[in-house]
Amino acid sequence: MARYQVALAHPGAARVILAAFACRMLAGMVSLALLLVAEDASGSYAQAGFVSGAYAIALAFTSPLWGRIADRRGPRAALAWATSLQSFFFGLFVVAAVTTAWPPLLVSTAFLAGAATPPAAAVSNAVLMEVVPGEDDRRSLFALSGLMTEAVFVGGPLLVAAIVAVLPAVYAIVITAVVSSLGVWWLRAAPAVEAMDRERPGLAGPGLRLDWNRRQLHIQMVVAAAAFAIGGLQVSVVARADELDASAGLLMAALACGGTLGSFCYGGLRLPGSAPAQLAAVLLLYGAAILALGMGPAAPLTGILLLLVGFVNGPADAIETLLVGRYSAVSARSQAFAVLVASNWVGFATGSFVAGLAIQYASPGLGMVVAATAALVAAGSMALAASRPERRTSGGGETGRFHDETAQR
Repeated sequence: MARYQVALAHPGAARVILAAFACRMLAGMVSLALLLVAEDASGSYAQAGFVSGAYAIALAFTSPLWGRIADRRGPRAALAWATSLQSFFFGLFVVAAVTTAWPPLLVSTAFLAGAATPPAAAVSNAVLMEVVPGEDDRRSLFALSGLMTEAVFVGGPLLVAAIVAVLPAVYAIVITAVVSSLGVWWLRAAPAVEAMDRERPGLAGPGLRLDWNRRQLHIQMVVAAAAFAIGGLQVSVVARADELDASAGLLMAALACGGTLGSFCYGGLRLPGSAPAQLAAVLLLYGAAILALGMGPAAPLTGILLLLVGFVNGPADAIETLLVGRYSAVSARSQAFAVLVASNWVGFATGSFVAGLAIQYASPGLGMVVAATAALVAAGSMALAASRPERRTSGGGETGRFHDETAQR
């Protein structure tokens, strides 16, 4: 706990972490809420799947745009416009679900709501890079963010289930939108975000081009590969649960619990080795555990291996976030973190699709082998990167006047 206390003592850090947690409730609640409302309105799970998929696709491909707006116009403007637009489109979705339930209208309004997803994660990560000067403290805070994300993906669906148990399904979207919007406005009002808003506008160049250096491109590809692995793993676990006559929910809970525990332990320790070397090591364990799952162990061992996968996935997320920030220029940091979001979504969706094909035409074991291969390839590429001398980019993390102003507030 001492590591977390030191990291959270930086001026503005605790407020940003808490506000970001409230914003992340959207990610944990929205997919299930959209599915339930769309299915209730249309009576079709296929249509509900289209609605949820449209939201996710729009989010993945527009998040870099919102990150760029945060760099060009300031984070407070980006957050305000995005959450206002998303609340409006969620309102249209609710009206469509209650009145016509016309599938094309449900899909299009869900797509627009996804496209207007506020860049809360990108902004909060960029702010933490500014107000926290030391990489050990940044690592602890990013691990804490990962722990909260795991909690959101466990608690969010439970909250949605509780809502629909006592209220009509459409209220799940209403409450999700309200919780998200309140979190975004709270983050926007944080002193650290206000300070960055004064510093950031005008630093980024015109247009949407990200300052892609070689290391930034590489870490984004590693992020996508790791997300590919987890997407493929989740589909394969559901299929394997049928073979084992086990509860897919319990197996996925083991994965989530492992992630929570791994994030907490990683953020509270100071481990040897560089961040690239640490990422290579955890991805190697990640891939090896998934490969072992592909060999078809019994249900108890499957649960233990999933706990291990989650345990190393938590640190992997924290290190990936740290490296994305390290390899980005200050003027493009929000966009770099927004691309991180897109890389995760695209990798996860692609892994789910490819593993689904492998399961359909072969077996869940092959789906897990496909997922493990992606993780092991990512581990090998990070090991090569760790063996080379690293040059810090211009976004190496100086805080200077920004940090001083935040401390005074």
